[in-house]
Amino acid sequence: MNAASRLAKWIFARQPPRAPREDHVAELAWLPLWQAHLVLHHMWEANVPVTLSEDHTSQLRFGAREPMAHLYVMEPRLAAAQQVMAEVVDDH
Repeated sequence: MNAASRLAKWIFARQPPRAPREDHVAELAWLPLWQAHLVLHHMWEANVPVTLSEDHTSQLRFGAREPMAHLYVMEPRLAAAQQVMAEVVDDH
């Protein structure tokens, strides 16, 4: 086995999943601003703390022609937040 194949094997090897870190923030979603507000309030009602950051620079790109928003949660709450968000996004 040559050096390149050993390096590729090391880079693409399966790593065990890392446990959520209590002090790290994870990005939950990047949604249109109107939809992010719906998700935000539904999260609060489900007792999942989430924060929103408006992203108006996304209008400069062709992929997003409306104001967008990032939603963030703490890593230990990411799975619960994804479940709650799936309920809201699938309904609308």
